[in-house]
Amino acid sequence: MKHLDFLPTPVSNLKYYSDKFGCNIMAKRDDLFSEACGGNKARMLQYILADVNKDTCDVLITAGGPCSNFNRACAFMCAKLGVKMHLVEYTDKLDEFDTSLNYFLCNLVGITKTRCMKNRVPETIKNVVESYEGQNIKLVYGGGKSLEGIYAYYEAVAELKQQVGHIDHLFVSCGTGTTLTGICAGMQHFFPEAHIHAISVARSFEVEQPTLMEDMAILNKFLGEKYTFDNMSFYEDYLCGGYDCTTPELLAYIKKCISHEGMVIDPCYSGKSFYGMCKILENNSIKYKGKNILYWNTGGIMNLLSMKASYGI
Repeated sequence: MKHLDFLPTPVSNLKYYSDKFGCNIMAKRDDLFSEACGGNKARMLQYILADVNKDTCDVLITAGGPCSNFNRACAFMCAKLGVKMHLVEYTDKLDEFDTSLNYFLCNLVGITKTRCMKNRVPETIKNVVESYEGQNIKLVYGGGKSLEGIYAYYEAVAELKQQVGHIDHLFVSCGTGTTLTGICAGMQHFFPEAHIHAISVARSFEVEQPTLMEDMAILNKFLGEKYTFDNMSFYEDYLCGGYDCTTPELLAYIKKCISHEGMVIDPCYSGKSFYGMCKILENNSIKYKGKNILYWNTGGIMNLLSMKASYGI
């Protein structure tokens, strides 16, 4: 599949946590992705926007909430490609826009915005699209949910295969499921003995499962394969109250990771999967002793900085 040019992200050894849990813990550092301030959404956009430029597209339209990493990454990529971006920004809590660094960065880029309540998103998108009648429009699903977004993480595992010899267990966040689906399929192909631990940051498995199955069917049709989620365990025990919610314990684990490894994780996405991984390793130390474990850091530094007040600093 065609994509824009980008550099591989590094793999870091997490020495403090490896010693703590008696296993070899590595981190795939998509927080250090080379484009659009990093993160998994920036990686997806290299595929989603592969054919987008100022000659083929007059305006890109997408939607997202105030904390969305995808909004920020999309705004930066549109700026780089010379394409206008129109964001349908939605929330039921207007004060969220006041503290979001992702939203601040979108404003610096200078995108066009239309605000609405969450229950008015489809109607608002329709109205925005109609306002650009006669122009070349690229409509991108919020969060990067697409075949291209899924495939980006199938290919990311191929990238990982060039960096790491063997993996027993992989831990990653699950929000919309796009990243997770690509990783599960890629791991079956490139690391067939590994087990995936998906830490939900947003919803229960009952709610998530239909979307995951639909996404895997889309990828399988494209690849002509029969990948499944048989190599995955799904956890909804570390939601900390729900999407974009935190607890004092979660914030303490994030601070400890940063202070001991110099690796940034955030309270909305990557911090919850890291927190979940640590709790699982703490509760099953014998099972994981001596194993090769990969933590996939999907980024989110902007959301961490937006929560500065929560740390009292």
